[in-house]
Amino acid sequence: MTDNLLLKLVSVLAAILLAYSVNSERNTSVLTFSVPIEMKNPPEDKVLVKPSRRMAQVTLRGPSFLVGPIASSPPPLKVVIPDDVSDKFQASLKTSDLAVPSMIEVLSVEPAEVDFVFEPLERKEYKVEVPRVGQLKKPLTLTKVEINPKVVVIKGPRSELKQIRALETEPLNLDEVGESQTLTLAVRNPGNQSTLGSKSVSVEVSIDEVPRERILERRPVELRTSPNVTNVRIAPTEASVTIEGPPGVVSDVDPSEVQPFVRVREVPAKDGTSVEIKVDLPEGCALVKVEPRAVVVLPAGNGQVTSKQDKKSKGTR
Repeated sequence: MTDNLLLKLVSVLAAILLAYSVNSERNTSVLTFSVPIEMKNPPEDKVLVKPSRRMAQVTLRGPSFLVGPIASSPPPLKVVIPDDVSDKFQASLKTSDLAVPSMIEVLSVEPAEVDFVFEPLERKEYKVEVPRVGQLKKPLTLTKVEINPKVVVIKGPRSELKQIRALETEPLNLDEVGESQTLTLAVRNPGNQSTLGSKSVSVEVSIDEVPRERILERRPVELRTSPNVTNVRIAPTEASVTIEGPPGVVSDVDPSEVQPFVRVREVPAKDGTSVEIKVDLPEGCALVKVEPRAVVVLPAGNGQVTSKQDKKSKGTR
């Protein structure tokens, strides 16, 4: 019984000493620090444009073991926005708006009032552009950049949207592109208070080899006639043909695969008829030019070799 009484007395004494220690002025702290201002019930059709930095200075007094943690992780000062708020609203910051333990005293809040400025929330569509950096390796060339979607919606304050001309993606680095492919590029948000309807776009990049030109000199021009046209000749009988295409294809072309020709369906006049030169080309090649562009078809004179009827069926390119 005596032991229990002694134990109780020691416990009471320890509690008194602890209470004294906690409440003594030596263990009381006064701290001033910043706390965020949090809006409750913000308007759905408006956006806050001012103040851009919503902070307040508060000063607390209380036990050090409580004040310290609050300062390191401050609670927000909550401001209730009325349902019928206009474009401007002045809010009073009260010490009672800060949620702290009862042992903590809020000495001051600065500023005592904050002016909130709102702007109507708008939605607009903007064209998306893809900036390019770097260079393709030779002999590659960029033939197409297709963006999908071509426009993106932005939602934000009217004053901010007025400053936007177009949207840009992150740069397309041509140093890293070696073939045709489809990439996903992030869209950059040009506003501080705006939100993008789509944060990325699909970009189809088409790459081809730079066409190479090749000149084939003195190719004989073939005369192709209809059955009713005989005994005609052409002048000149040779032409220079310039072709282009992928370097590997053009280099491998045999000159005999490039055939200039003229097609004559009517008997020419005595002084001759000008007929444009066409060219048969191998697959993968394109015609750049023919010199001359036309020949003169004349009746064959004595000793002239007459033309044969056109019995061939060749496509022209």
